[in-house]
Amino acid sequence: MRVKPFYIVLAGFLALTVCAHVALDRLLAPVAPKSPRRIVSLAPNVTEILYALGLGPQVVGVSDFCAYPPEVKDKPKVAGFSDINFEALLRTRPDLVVLLLDRQRNRRNLERLGLASLALDTRSIPGLMGAIETLGQAAGRVKEAESLLASIRQALAAAEEKAAGRERPRVLFSVMHSYQGLGYINEVVAVGKDGFFDAMIRAAGGQNVYEGSLAFPRLSRESLFFLNPEIIVDVISPHEDIEAARRDWNSLRSVRAIRNQRLILLTDEADTVPGPRFVNTVTRLSQAFHPD
Repeated sequence: MRVKPFYIVLAGFLALTVCAHVALDRLLAPVAPKSPRRIVSLAPNVTEILYALGLGPQVVGVSDFCAYPPEVKDKPKVAGFSDINFEALLRTRPDLVVLLLDRQRNRRNLERLGLASLALDTRSIPGLMGAIETLGQAAGRVKEAESLLASIRQALAAAEEKAAGRERPRVLFSVMHSYQGLGYINEVVAVGKDGFFDAMIRAAGGQNVYEGSLAFPRLSRESLFFLNPEIIVDVISPHEDIEAARRDWNSLRSVRAIRNQRLILLTDEADTVPGPRFVNTVTRLSQAFHPD
């Protein structure tokens, strides 16, 4: 079918209009100062990065889920998981709002209010390290960011050296399992190809027992027997009954990890936050995967 020249010209005009609109939006977007003095964080890992860079005094607002370091609890709460209390946010008079990359709708709303924002991608270990570098540059803390990144690289290198030449154990990493008081596991939500926690397993010298394409697969009791992991890692809140969780897992006695007493319970909130403290989790897992 022959396309008429008019439609080609029209399509080109529309494409140019869209590009011009995007360019204009970027041109008119609020610009943060080189050394922001009033910063709002909309995610727990962003808050941890800010404090790790020595920017705690500049943090004037956080989300409901920001809990570390402890002094964060006294900061004004301006957002939930994905929603923002714009009235509370504006009261903090921020000159920079930092959020995660997957919150683009929030970012557009911030810009409409004339608020400068910075979106960070922390969905992988390289992404987190890039976010630390970006935030350090944006907030005038380049040296602090370089020092933090050096310590992370050192911890990762130590874990890599520990695993060198050793067989990688097959690991099931559970981020949630059903608590029904029945004394056995019905179902778990495991780490799959999510990008960050899967990378933590590999960084610690293990291999994910789940090889499918899902980021966080729901696995039945029967699936656990079929996968038969050598090590099970379970994230559990310190407020839960730890011994009850152990009893639940011990009901899988024929699974290799349980039979060989290689169940690891992670009870620190830092274990599930993709922030600077993740290297502590990697170090603990490295020791558990490859004990001396």
